[in-house]
Amino acid sequence: MRLVLLGHSDIASVFALTRLLELLPEHEARVFFSGALQMAEGQASALSALAQHDQRLLDQLSASQALPKAMVEADDLPAPNSQEGLALVRDWAPDLVLSVRYRRILREDFIAIPRLGVLNLHSGILPDYKGVMATFWAMLHAEREIGCTLHWIRDSGIDTGPVIDIARFPADYKRTYLANVLALYPPGCRMMADAVQALARGNSLRDEAQRANAGKYFSTPQVGDLERFTAKGLRLAAPGDFATLNELFSSGK
Repeated sequence: MRLVLLGHSDIASVFALTRLLELLPEHEARVFFSGALQMAEGQASALSALAQHDQRLLDQLSASQALPKAMVEADDLPAPNSQEGLALVRDWAPDLVLSVRYRRILREDFIAIPRLGVLNLHSGILPDYKGVMATFWAMLHAEREIGCTLHWIRDSGIDTGPVIDIARFPADYKRTYLANVLALYPPGCRMMADAVQALARGNSLRDEAQRANAGKYFSTPQVGDLERFTAKGLRLAAPGDFATLNELFSSGK
């Protein structure tokens, strides 16, 4: 099959897309990133520090790992619903679109392009944790479990499509937020790759519609949220995150 992989130029997305390409070598794939994002005015310093830490991890990863060709040749697609964006994806004629941490909302014209649809891997358990930084919010609320959800994107709603599967495991509060996020993707990518292979064989995927108004949408944490996170003894990131990343890359899980 021909695949379009949508992601973002952050360490978790690069890790996840690389894992997917390794799991799906028999399929043709093209990768697009969501492009640069504007920092909100008054962006909390903790989030700015997290972004800088993330960039350092990306730089270290690029120096230590040979990324797949499709990752090296990735292009930005900051306006997927524009005429130019739609034409670019139509020209590739994908059978299926896979989205992992892509930062743009897809509209109906884009969703209609791939003949098999659009799958999204969300870094939170749906419908409870829709939206941004779901793992952060789960940790802040002292959830016993974190996880990731494989679901369809059927319209422009955010994290509202029918759920195919959920990978759940205990939250590790000794780890940083970022390390917990990275740990989501080995099982999450396997779940997504299994779905791709099932569709390639002509099988349908069992899914379940989310209940209307179930769960909650979470947006970017504000200063008070970040202060409460730190007050609980929790950390967004730490130097040891690169060791976690290397461990995950080498594990092949």
